[in-house]
Amino acid sequence: MTTEPTGTAFEVDGQTIGVRPLGGQGPLVVAVHGAEGGWREWEPLAGRLADRFRLVALDLPWRAGNDYAWGRTAGAGEWLGRAMALLGEPAAGMIGHSLGANALLEYLCAPGRPALGGAMVFAPFYRPAADPVDEALEREFAGSFRFAVADGIRIALGARYEALGESLFESIVDTALDRIGEFGIGTLFRQFANTGTLDLSRVDVPTRVLVGDTDPALIRRRSDALGRAMPAATVSRRPAYGHCFHVSHADELAAEVGGFLAGAIHGTGDPTRGRSVEHAHA
Repeated sequence: MTTEPTGTAFEVDGQTIGVRPLGGQGPLVVAVHGAEGGWREWEPLAGRLADRFRLVALDLPWRAGNDYAWGRTAGAGEWLGRAMALLGEPAAGMIGHSLGANALLEYLCAPGRPALGGAMVFAPFYRPAADPVDEALEREFAGSFRFAVADGIRIALGARYEALGESLFESIVDTALDRIGEFGIGTLFRQFANTGTLDLSRVDVPTRVLVGDTDPALIRRRSDALGRAMPAATVSRRPAYGHCFHVSHADELAAEVGGFLAGAIHGTGDPTRGRSVEHAHA
Protein backbone atom coordinates (compact mmCIF):
# COMPACT_ATOMS: atom_id res chain seq x y z
CA MET A 1 0.00 0.00 0.00
CA THR A 2 1.33 3.44 -0.96
CA THR A 3 -0.10 6.73 0.21
CA GLU A 4 -0.48 9.65 -2.19
CA PRO A 5 -1.67 13.22 -1.61
CA THR A 6 -5.03 12.46 -3.24
CA GLY A 7 -5.71 9.10 -1.64
CA THR A 8 -4.47 5.57 -1.20
CA ALA A 9 -3.41 2.99 -3.79
CA PHE A 10 -3.51 -0.77 -3.28
CA GLU A 11 -2.00 -3.58 -5.33
CA VAL A 12 -4.63 -6.30 -5.82
CA ASP A 13 -3.91 -9.37 -7.96
CA GLY A 14 -1.42 -7.48 -10.09
CA GLN A 15 -3.64 -4.44 -10.60
CA THR A 16 -3.67 -1.05 -8.88
CA ILE A 17 -6.87 0.16 -7.23
CA GLY A 18 -7.02 3.69 -5.86
CA VAL A 19 -9.34 5.20 -3.27
CA ARG A 20 -9.63 8.97 -3.80
CA PRO A 21 -11.58 11.08 -1.26
CA LEU A 22 -13.23 14.05 -2.95
CA GLY A 23 -14.32 15.87 0.19
CA GLY A 24 -17.74 16.77 1.48
CA GLN A 25 -19.71 15.85 4.56
CA GLY A 26 -22.48 13.42 5.36
CA PRO A 27 -23.13 9.83 4.27
CA LEU A 28 -20.42 8.09 2.21
CA VAL A 29 -21.16 7.80 -1.51
CA VAL A 30 -18.77 5.85 -3.74
CA ALA A 31 -18.36 6.77 -7.42
CA VAL A 32 -17.25 4.26 -10.08
CA HIS A 33 -15.79 5.51 -13.38
CA GLY A 34 -16.17 3.89 -16.79
CA ALA A 35 -13.71 2.39 -19.26
CA GLU A 36 -10.96 4.80 -20.36
CA GLY A 37 -12.21 7.19 -17.68
CA GLY A 38 -10.75 8.19 -14.35
CA TRP A 39 -11.55 9.24 -10.82
CA ARG A 40 -11.16 12.95 -11.55
CA GLU A 41 -14.28 12.94 -13.75
CA TRP A 42 -16.33 12.88 -10.55
CA GLU A 43 -14.87 16.14 -9.20
CA PRO A 44 -17.52 18.45 -10.76
CA LEU A 45 -20.36 16.42 -9.25
CA ALA A 46 -18.57 15.99 -5.91
CA GLY A 47 -18.14 19.73 -5.50
CA ARG A 48 -21.86 20.31 -6.01
CA LEU A 49 -22.81 17.62 -3.50
CA ALA A 50 -20.25 18.46 -0.80
CA ASP A 51 -22.81 19.90 1.60
CA ARG A 52 -24.85 16.66 1.56
CA PHE A 53 -22.49 13.76 0.91
CA ARG A 54 -18.91 12.66 1.37
CA LEU A 55 -17.78 11.34 -2.02
CA VAL A 56 -15.01 8.83 -2.62
CA ALA A 57 -14.04 8.05 -6.21
CA LEU A 58 -12.49 4.70 -7.01
CA ASP A 59 -9.54 4.53 -9.40
CA LEU A 60 -10.09 1.17 -11.10
CA PRO A 61 -8.03 -1.06 -13.42
CA TRP A 62 -10.03 0.02 -16.50
CA ARG A 63 -8.80 3.61 -16.13
CA ALA A 64 -7.59 5.53 -19.21
CA GLY A 65 -4.51 3.99 -20.81
CA ASN A 66 -4.89 0.53 -19.27
CA ASP A 67 -3.94 -2.70 -21.07
CA TYR A 68 -7.16 -4.60 -20.19
CA ALA A 69 -5.22 -7.39 -18.49
CA TRP A 70 -7.69 -7.08 -15.60
CA GLY A 71 -10.27 -8.79 -17.80
CA ARG A 72 -8.26 -12.01 -17.86
CA THR A 73 -8.73 -12.65 -14.14
CA ALA A 74 -12.13 -11.22 -13.17
CA GLY A 75 -15.14 -9.31 -14.42
CA ALA A 76 -15.81 -5.66 -13.68
CA GLY A 77 -18.28 -6.46 -10.90
CA GLU A 78 -15.78 -8.65 -9.09
CA TRP A 79 -13.11 -5.95 -9.36
CA LEU A 80 -15.58 -3.46 -7.91
CA GLY A 81 -16.27 -5.83 -5.03
CA ARG A 82 -12.54 -6.02 -4.31
CA ALA A 83 -12.32 -2.23 -4.36
CA MET A 84 -15.27 -1.83 -2.00
CA ALA A 85 -13.61 -4.20 0.47
CA LEU A 86 -10.67 -1.78 0.70
CA LEU A 87 -12.74 1.16 1.96
CA GLY A 88 -12.76 0.25 5.63
CA GLU A 89 -16.34 1.45 6.10
CA PRO A 90 -19.70 0.72 4.44
CA ALA A 91 -21.01 3.00 1.74
CA ALA A 92 -24.45 4.53 2.07
CA GLY A 93 -24.82 5.05 -1.69
CA MET A 94 -23.06 4.32 -4.97
CA ILE A 95 -22.91 5.89 -8.43
CA GLY A 96 -21.52 4.20 -11.55
CA HIS A 97 -21.00 5.39 -15.12
CA SER A 98 -20.74 3.30 -18.31
CA LEU A 99 -18.57 0.24 -17.54
CA GLY A 100 -18.68 1.44 -13.93
CA ALA A 101 -22.49 1.28 -14.20
CA ASN A 102 -22.27 -2.29 -15.50
CA ALA A 103 -19.92 -3.16 -12.64
CA LEU A 104 -22.39 -1.62 -10.19
CA LEU A 105 -25.30 -3.67 -11.58
CA GLU A 106 -23.20 -6.81 -11.16
CA TYR A 107 -22.15 -5.76 -7.66
CA LEU A 108 -25.77 -5.19 -6.65
CA CYS A 109 -26.50 -8.82 -7.59
CA ALA A 110 -23.59 -10.22 -5.58
CA PRO A 111 -24.59 -12.47 -2.69
CA GLY A 112 -23.47 -11.29 0.73
CA ARG A 113 -22.56 -7.75 -0.29
CA PRO A 114 -22.89 -5.08 2.43
CA ALA A 115 -26.22 -3.29 2.75
CA LEU A 116 -26.60 -0.18 0.60
CA GLY A 117 -29.09 2.66 0.85
CA GLY A 118 -29.35 3.63 -2.81
CA ALA A 119 -27.62 3.46 -6.19
CA MET A 120 -27.50 5.55 -9.34
CA VAL A 121 -26.58 3.91 -12.65
CA PHE A 122 -25.52 6.24 -15.49
CA ALA A 123 -25.40 5.12 -19.15
CA PRO A 124 -24.96 1.36 -18.71
CA PHE A 125 -24.40 -1.02 -21.61
CA TYR A 126 -27.21 -3.50 -20.92
CA ARG A 127 -28.11 -6.65 -22.87
CA PRO A 128 -31.54 -8.16 -22.23
CA ALA A 129 -31.33 -11.92 -21.70
CA ALA A 130 -33.33 -12.53 -24.89
CA ASP A 131 -30.79 -10.75 -27.11
CA PRO A 132 -28.42 -13.30 -28.68
CA VAL A 133 -24.69 -12.87 -28.23
CA ASP A 134 -23.50 -12.98 -31.83
CA GLU A 135 -21.49 -11.08 -34.42
CA ALA A 136 -24.32 -8.62 -35.03
CA LEU A 137 -24.40 -7.70 -31.35
CA GLU A 138 -20.62 -7.35 -31.34
CA ARG A 139 -20.77 -4.94 -34.30
CA GLU A 140 -23.52 -2.97 -32.60
CA PHE A 141 -21.47 -2.73 -29.42
CA ALA A 142 -18.44 -1.46 -31.36
CA GLY A 143 -20.55 1.38 -32.75
CA SER A 144 -22.02 2.20 -29.36
CA PHE A 145 -18.60 2.23 -27.73
CA ARG A 146 -17.28 4.53 -30.43
CA PHE A 147 -20.11 6.95 -29.61
CA ALA A 148 -19.13 6.82 -25.92
CA VAL A 149 -15.44 7.43 -26.62
CA ALA A 150 -16.25 10.29 -29.00
CA ASP A 151 -18.54 11.93 -26.44
CA GLY A 152 -15.86 11.75 -23.77
CA ILE A 153 -13.23 13.25 -26.06
CA ARG A 154 -15.61 15.99 -27.20
CA ILE A 155 -16.33 17.02 -23.61
CA ALA A 156 -12.64 16.89 -22.68
CA LEU A 157 -11.76 19.16 -25.61
CA GLY A 158 -14.27 21.78 -24.51
CA ALA A 159 -14.15 24.92 -26.65
CA ARG A 160 -11.31 23.44 -28.71
CA TYR A 161 -13.76 20.98 -30.26
CA GLU A 162 -15.44 23.73 -32.27
CA ALA A 163 -12.13 24.58 -33.94
CA LEU A 164 -11.64 21.03 -35.22
CA GLY A 165 -12.99 19.80 -38.51
CA GLU A 166 -15.09 16.65 -38.39
CA SER A 167 -12.44 14.58 -40.17
CA LEU A 168 -9.75 15.62 -37.69
CA PHE A 169 -12.02 14.86 -34.76
CA GLU A 170 -12.87 11.41 -36.15
CA SER A 171 -9.16 10.71 -36.59
CA ILE A 172 -8.63 11.50 -32.89
CA VAL A 173 -11.39 9.03 -32.01
CA ASP A 174 -9.81 6.45 -34.34
CA THR A 175 -6.47 6.88 -32.58
CA ALA A 176 -8.09 6.35 -29.18
CA LEU A 177 -9.84 3.18 -30.36
CA ASP A 178 -6.67 1.86 -32.01
CA ARG A 179 -4.86 2.19 -28.70
CA ILE A 180 -7.56 0.22 -26.89
CA GLY A 181 -7.26 -2.40 -29.59
CA GLU A 182 -9.16 -5.55 -30.46
CA PHE A 183 -8.40 -7.23 -27.14
CA GLY A 184 -9.59 -4.26 -25.10
CA ILE A 185 -12.81 -3.83 -27.07
CA GLY A 186 -13.41 -7.58 -26.86
CA THR A 187 -12.97 -7.43 -23.09
CA LEU A 188 -15.54 -4.65 -22.85
CA PHE A 189 -17.95 -6.51 -25.12
CA ARG A 190 -17.84 -9.50 -22.80
CA GLN A 191 -18.72 -7.24 -19.84
CA PHE A 192 -21.70 -5.94 -21.83
CA ALA A 193 -22.82 -9.43 -22.86
CA ASN A 194 -22.59 -10.62 -19.26
CA THR A 195 -25.33 -8.22 -18.14
CA GLY A 196 -27.85 -10.54 -19.80
CA THR A 197 -27.02 -13.22 -17.22
CA LEU A 198 -27.61 -11.05 -14.13
CA ASP A 199 -30.63 -11.79 -11.94
CA LEU A 200 -31.59 -8.16 -11.42
CA SER A 201 -34.99 -9.15 -10.05
CA ARG A 202 -33.31 -9.98 -6.73
CA VAL A 203 -31.82 -6.49 -6.25
CA ASP A 204 -33.54 -4.74 -3.35
CA VAL A 205 -31.56 -1.49 -3.40
CA PRO A 206 -33.55 1.54 -4.65
CA THR A 207 -31.86 2.41 -7.94
CA ARG A 208 -32.19 5.23 -10.48
CA VAL A 209 -30.94 4.52 -14.01
CA LEU A 210 -30.27 7.56 -16.22
CA VAL A 211 -29.49 7.47 -19.94
CA GLY A 212 -29.38 9.97 -22.78
CA ASP A 213 -31.97 9.53 -25.51
CA THR A 214 -29.32 9.63 -28.23
CA ASP A 215 -26.91 7.27 -26.46
CA PRO A 216 -26.79 3.87 -28.21
CA ALA A 217 -25.36 2.27 -25.07
CA LEU A 218 -28.93 1.80 -23.86
CA ILE A 219 -31.45 2.16 -26.67
CA ARG A 220 -35.09 2.54 -25.69
CA ARG A 221 -35.97 -1.12 -26.23
CA ARG A 222 -33.18 -2.16 -23.88
CA SER A 223 -33.93 0.51 -21.28
CA ASP A 224 -37.52 -0.75 -21.21
CA ALA A 225 -36.21 -4.31 -20.76
CA LEU A 226 -33.90 -3.19 -17.95
CA GLY A 227 -36.83 -1.60 -16.14
CA ARG A 228 -38.82 -4.81 -16.41
CA ALA A 229 -35.89 -6.96 -15.29
CA MET A 230 -35.09 -4.81 -12.27
CA PRO A 231 -38.18 -3.89 -10.24
CA ALA A 232 -36.07 -1.91 -7.73
CA ALA A 233 -35.02 0.50 -10.49
CA THR A 234 -36.57 3.49 -12.18
CA VAL A 235 -35.17 4.04 -15.68
CA SER A 236 -35.23 7.64 -16.91
CA ARG A 237 -34.27 8.92 -20.36
CA ARG A 238 -33.01 12.46 -20.91
CA PRO A 239 -33.20 14.00 -24.41
CA ALA A 240 -30.41 16.52 -23.70
CA TYR A 241 -27.87 13.97 -22.42
CA GLY A 242 -25.10 12.19 -24.32
CA HIS A 243 -22.99 9.42 -22.79
CA CYS A 244 -20.82 11.42 -20.37
CA PHE A 245 -23.57 13.61 -18.91
CA HIS A 246 -22.18 13.29 -15.38
CA VAL A 247 -19.52 15.74 -16.57
CA SER A 248 -21.41 17.81 -19.15
CA HIS A 249 -24.57 18.28 -17.05
CA ALA A 250 -23.11 18.23 -13.54
CA ASP A 251 -25.20 21.20 -12.33
CA GLU A 252 -28.64 19.75 -13.01
CA LEU A 253 -27.51 16.20 -12.28
CA ALA A 254 -26.34 17.17 -8.79
CA ALA A 255 -29.88 18.15 -7.83
CA GLU A 256 -31.25 14.79 -9.00
CA VAL A 257 -28.47 12.77 -7.41
CA GLY A 258 -28.80 14.65 -4.14
CA GLY A 259 -32.55 14.28 -3.97
CA PHE A 260 -32.66 10.62 -4.94
CA LEU A 261 -29.82 9.42 -2.74
CA ALA A 262 -30.97 11.45 0.25
CA GLY A 263 -34.43 9.92 0.00
CA ALA A 264 -33.10 6.40 -0.51
CA ILE A 265 -30.44 6.55 2.20
CA HIS A 266 -32.62 8.22 4.83
CA GLY A 267 -35.66 6.09 3.99
CA THR A 268 -37.92 8.91 2.86
CA GLY A 269 -38.41 7.08 -0.42
CA ASP A 270 -38.07 7.65 -4.14
CA PRO A 271 -41.04 9.57 -5.58
CA THR A 272 -40.81 7.63 -8.86
CA ARG A 273 -40.51 4.19 -7.24
CA GLY A 274 -42.91 1.68 -8.73
CA ARG A 275 -42.64 2.99 -12.30
CA SER A 276 -40.06 0.91 -14.13
CA VAL A 277 -39.57 3.42 -16.97
CA GLU A 278 -39.97 7.17 -16.67
CA HIS A 279 -39.62 9.22 -19.84
CA ALA A 280 -38.46 12.44 -18.23
CA HIS A 281 -37.39 15.64 -19.96
CA ALA A 282 -34.49 17.87 -19.13
